[in-house]
Amino acid sequence: MRINIMDRTRSRRTMVLGYFSIACLSLIIILFSIYSMNKVCSESDFIIKKIIPAKIFSTEILTSLINQESGIRGYMISENKEFLEPYYLGNKQVQEYYNSLDNLKDTTLGLGITNKLNQQMKSIQNFYKQQIELVDNRKLIQAKLNLNKGEKLVDNFIMTDNILIRQIDLEVNSSRNKVANTQIIQRCLLIVMGFVLIVGNIIFINYISNFMYEEVKKKNEVNKELNKLLVSHEEFIANISHELKTPLNVIFSAIQLFQIYCDNGSLDERRETIIKYLDSMKLNSYRLSKLINNIVDSSKIQAGFFNLNLSNNNIVEVVEEIVMSVTNITDIKGIRIIFDTNTEEKIVACDTEMIQRILLNLISNAIKFSNEGDEILVEFNDKDKYFEISVKDNGIGIEEKNLSMIFDRFKQVDKSLSRNSEGTGIGLSLVKSIVELHGGTIYAESEFGKGSKFTVELPARKVTHENMLYNSKGKSENENIRVELSDVYL
Repeated sequence: MRINIMDRTRSRRTMVLGYFSIACLSLIIILFSIYSMNKVCSESDFIIKKIIPAKIFSTEILTSLINQESGIRGYMISENKEFLEPYYLGNKQVQEYYNSLDNLKDTTLGLGITNKLNQQMKSIQNFYKQQIELVDNRKLIQAKLNLNKGEKLVDNFIMTDNILIRQIDLEVNSSRNKVANTQIIQRCLLIVMGFVLIVGNIIFINYISNFMYEEVKKKNEVNKELNKLLVSHEEFIANISHELKTPLNVIFSAIQLFQIYCDNGSLDERRETIIKYLDSMKLNSYRLSKLINNIVDSSKIQAGFFNLNLSNNNIVEVVEEIVMSVTNITDIKGIRIIFDTNTEEKIVACDTEMIQRILLNLISNAIKFSNEGDEILVEFNDKDKYFEISVKDNGIGIEEKNLSMIFDRFKQVDKSLSRNSEGTGIGLSLVKSIVELHGGTIYAESEFGKGSKFTVELPARKVTHENMLYNSKGKSENENIRVELSDVYL
């Protein structure tokens, strides 16, 4: 028993010592690897940033000097300045060459040779400039006499530049050897690191397992949300189908009745009945038009193809006219509608047709969910840099759990037939999108059983270039109202 206890104790000590040794060895290897990596990187940076560019520019500058000299000779012969193009292009390369020489000043190559190359290059450039001035001043003979001097300057530069290139090659070879030695040491350390990595892999695999579990969990949650969205989409399609079939059935029934009257020759006798059915057909045509417009415009907004026709208008007057235009409908429904404002004029940039569409949609919803004797309050509040338009009713209201989804595209809060109208649920989503296109926001407040309040906040800004496309469409205001309020039963 004592032996087993002692063995266990020794095993634990050995395990702890082994873990400690692995940790120490790993730390030493990591520190040395970091040091080696930094050394290799510094050597590589030294070669790449300073040595190699200097060698490249040294090689390129020789070609540039030859091209410059040839161009100046061509200019001396033809006096055509197109031959000076290599000279002007070469000036840019010369500046880069100076910069590359400056980078070598703090290296082991020293200042002597770089200063000498600088002086020789300046002498060559001054000589080229002098030759061009001689040709410009019609002193061709003197320019030709100086050609040997130019060749001598270039030859001296080439000799000095070749010395620099040889020194650069020696420096590159030395750095390459240092890097190679460091790599040999690192290869040896990789063998030791393999053992350390085994332990690290165990930890890593455990981490990956936990990570994958969390990812799968997140994806399952996303799939649940997608399934909910698919269900909402299917409900939306079913609702749209119903909304399309209902007015079509009414229209088809009226057409069949007209056909019977025509066959019986009783059109004149049934004049009042025909007028009644014509009104019904027209109302249901408006409902179809509104439904199609909402679907098309919603799709356009989602695709980014919907544009506003902004113009500067008195928004107070626009809102007031919209409210007054629906009073005949509210009067028939026995609902009182009131407009209140804290200012009489507020000139802002807006799309008046879209503002009308927003307000008519909100007022239409208020009428749908209000009963006879209820009141609808439309308020305008000027907040200086922005303004608010609110539509408040004291109808049935919205349950708190449904407030967060009333502006969703495929959501319809009330799927029952207890309300005073029908609808697709796409209207508020479209209203929200149009408000956001104006740079504003919309939110709802409601207490179930006591009514709802929808508030639109829009920025008070103006445009310098007005788009009056809406005014040229020739679409009557009364027709807009009939279309937007077509799903309110009278």
